[in-house]
Amino acid sequence: MRKTLVLLPLLALAVPLAAAAGTHAGEGTVSVEAGRGKVAIEARGAVIGRLANGSVTIWDLTPDDAYEPVVYGDDHPVRLVAETGVRYSGTGMRFRVIGGRYRIAIAGRGIDLSAVGRGWVTVKGEGFDPGVYSVDGADCSRDPASCKPLPELERRFALGTLAAEKSQIRFGSG
Repeated sequence: MRKTLVLLPLLALAVPLAAAAGTHAGEGTVSVEAGRGKVAIEARGAVIGRLANGSVTIWDLTPDDAYEPVVYGDDHPVRLVAETGVRYSGTGMRFRVIGGRYRIAIAGRGIDLSAVGRGWVTVKGEGFDPGVYSVDGADCSRDPASCKPLPELERRFALGTLAAEKSQIRFGSG
């Protein structure tokens, strides 16, 4: 248990560093800090994050590969969503989706995540202080002006260069 508590923060630091220093050609990055609202990602790549309170729904779009999503801290019963989706909910959750192709929808408060890959991202903030997000390597803690508040109206953007992937993601689907 202690190893997990030590390794998870180190891994949380490693993903943004890898995103900034070692992305493959065409991959993009997105980061959300202290988010309140919704974030959805459909991509091939990696996401690591945590959620103070809310739900994380993960659809494994390549279920026959060697990669499995990992979620800690879900304190409500897991719900199956469609054929390959699983919804986790609770407080103090941590999640990791590395490798393969996936769709992930996060709703709640205290959303902190880093993602690297190719696909689509949708963000929507809620409330007075919705948190901030950055795209392609901006560090909100070092340069707050480089980050934008989560928008009140849903905003969708490409993550990396999309040559062959042309998928749609919207809140409420699945």
